[in-house]
Amino acid sequence: MLYTILIVATLAILAAVCELPALIRQSRRRDVFTYSIVLIIGSLLSVFALNEIQIPSLMKLPELMYKPLNEWMKHALNVKDG
Repeated sequence: MLYTILIVATLAILAAVCELPALIRQSRRRDVFTYSIVLIIGSLLSVFALNEIQIPSLMKLPELMYKPLNEWMKHALNVKDG
């Protein structure tokens, strides 16, 4: 596990060293911020995938948010499950 973290971190640092100086020279702060965030998230997801760590689906979040609304609408409209 440690080797995969080191390899992914090395590749991420290499990508940052290649791409970020040009963005910094052009004073593109938003692009630097966005690139950094996406690189960090991508690196973390790569480590999880390489170590076969299961992460929950992000589709559970909308399901949790809309389930009470769905139940209320069923009750309010008097819809029967069938």
